[in-house]
Amino acid sequence: MSQQTYNVSGMTCAACVRHVEKALTSTPGVVSASVNLATSTVAVEGTASFEALALQVEDAGYGLIQNKPEAAGGEEEDLTPAFRRMVFALVLTAPMLATMIPGLGWRLPGWVQALLTTPVVFWAGLGFFRRAWRQALHGQASMDTLIALGSGIAWAFAMGEWLNGAHHLSFETASALVAFLLTGKFLEARAKARATGALKALLSLAPPTALRIGPDGSALEVPVSELHPGDRARVLPGQAVPADGRVTVGLAEVDESMLTGEPLPVAKTTHDPLVAGTVVHGSALEMEILAVGSDTQLAHMAAMVAQAQGSKAPAQDLADRISAVFVPTILVLALVTFVGWWWLGGGFTHAWRPAVTLLVIACPCALGLATPVAVMVGLGAAARQGVLVRDAAALEALGQATDLVFDKTGTLTEGRPRLRRVIACGAIAENELLGVAASLERDSEHPIARGIRSAFEGAVRPVQEFRAHPGGGISGVVSGTAWRLGSEAFLGQSFPDVDEDGIAVGLASESGLQGVFVLGDRLRQEAPRVVEALKQQGLKLHLLTGDREAPARLMATAAGISMVIAGVRPEGKLAELKKIQEDGGVVGFVGDGVNDAPALAQADCGIAMGSGAGEQGTGAAMAAAPLVLLRPGLEPILAARRLALKTHLVIRQNLGWAFGYNLILVPLAAFGQLERFGGPMLAGIAMGMSSLTVILNALRLRR
Repeated sequence: MSQQTYNVSGMTCAACVRHVEKALTSTPGVVSASVNLATSTVAVEGTASFEALALQVEDAGYGLIQNKPEAAGGEEEDLTPAFRRMVFALVLTAPMLATMIPGLGWRLPGWVQALLTTPVVFWAGLGFFRRAWRQALHGQASMDTLIALGSGIAWAFAMGEWLNGAHHLSFETASALVAFLLTGKFLEARAKARATGALKALLSLAPPTALRIGPDGSALEVPVSELHPGDRARVLPGQAVPADGRVTVGLAEVDESMLTGEPLPVAKTTHDPLVAGTVVHGSALEMEILAVGSDTQLAHMAAMVAQAQGSKAPAQDLADRISAVFVPTILVLALVTFVGWWWLGGGFTHAWRPAVTLLVIACPCALGLATPVAVMVGLGAAARQGVLVRDAAALEALGQATDLVFDKTGTLTEGRPRLRRVIACGAIAENELLGVAASLERDSEHPIARGIRSAFEGAVRPVQEFRAHPGGGISGVVSGTAWRLGSEAFLGQSFPDVDEDGIAVGLASESGLQGVFVLGDRLRQEAPRVVEALKQQGLKLHLLTGDREAPARLMATAAGISMVIAGVRPEGKLAELKKIQEDGGVVGFVGDGVNDAPALAQADCGIAMGSGAGEQGTGAAMAAAPLVLLRPGLEPILAARRLALKTHLVIRQNLGWAFGYNLILVPLAAFGQLERFGGPMLAGIAMGMSSLTVILNALRLRR
């Protein structure tokens, strides 16, 4: 079973979303289908073929488009035809609207008005009628139904007036209605295109070509698509890295802001990892290609953003349930309005305008766009800040969280041993002992070896007769003296007492124990500040770790966390999270994204520390959690929380506007109170502006 994403054409409102989802879920082999109106895409899970899905969607009056593999965000909509229809409608409508200007004294003959209006309604507005007809054949109704009925009734009534020799004709109502609606839809499409800009910007970071190094050392410019793992490439200063890999020759600074959000470049030298889309500064680098195309971190990021933008936030459920009955209800209300005005003695002439106004002004576009466009823009803004969100529900849960649970090692702490102190047990100076140990550990990738090497600032010396003793330590000859470095058991020596949470490594010569190196993990520098900020937001903070009680309490106290549970295995973490949830808590869990996978999945919002986990850490974190922080440290948690709260606020504002707009204007339209302001023409403008309002409100999240 797999999940595929397709583009959907012809959708205009929340009712369309329901129709497409219903058509797809009724297809044999489909487990679920989730439609996003803002991106005009649908995610389908199941085994049904594209042909079967497309047939069902076409039967419902819409179109299904199979995306190209490289189009992670779907195909970009061509707005040129929409722009042409809008301009055509506005140009032909302008002369009729000019006759309404007081004092102008300009009156067009009826045949001229009919000649101008008919192509506006039935050519520029043909899409409304075509989609409404297809949906009617299946017993469905949507925004297109309301618009087609409104503009069609207005045109038919104006034609009747003209044929009966009436003095004032209503052609401008039908023409202006279509023109204003097309203008609103075009502006809406432009705003939606801006909302998807983050994903397009991600995809554009990778360069189209690369300098591939041949066997003879020459560099030849080739398309990036021709690179393969194992190839070598040269990246010149100012150019973007073409694929994921590692440095083989050179020293340069690399701008990784697209990945981490950090503005300062990072120094890179031999064996350091490089990520596609990052930019080299200072000097050229040569690299070995390790991953290309859809396997790169950039492609994973783009796919993750696209997946999240297509997901539904829980707040969308309310809008979806209402939209299922909204359009049929409006059709009934419009009919009641028409009959009521006719029954009150107004006749057809006075009854049709309030009914048409109600039809048009009640179009549920804003309702359908309120949540998905806010989610789409919010997740795009998050991606630019180095916060990747797999599922919109996770971001909403982070905004509503009551409890935040931290893992210790690699999360609250830096996750790598650092040298705390050197204990000299003989006559040799501490720095000399450290130099010998660093020389012995010069080629080791063990975390303890890296901790010792990073503490020594001098030049390491050559080692003869080097030998590794797995589980114990290492030995070798430095400057003519035989040395052994390792544990108490390996050395056969007793060490002085060290910190409860420290790691002791001894250095011995033939004369006995000469020194002890005490290493230990270190609390992240920003941890107390971040913990205090989260407390001020009303969150309950917990530390949950598999480490021993004493070091766990020590780190928690230093960070400012009072609730600590130590010595728990992964399944134990899972049980503790369930307890908090059973007590009514909304839980966020912050871990390293690898060994904390069960807890990350159980939490309402799993947050993985994607940076600092090594070359493969980011990919592992992406696989484990719905939310990944790529910037180093804990401060991105504050940024993610702040963005979650803002996104949730914008969703509530948009839904409030969408509901309030209809709650106020539908009764006014039914009782004829909008006629003095233009009736159906005002309705067309108001409907377009309501959709534009929710989009522009969501675009504030980009700042």
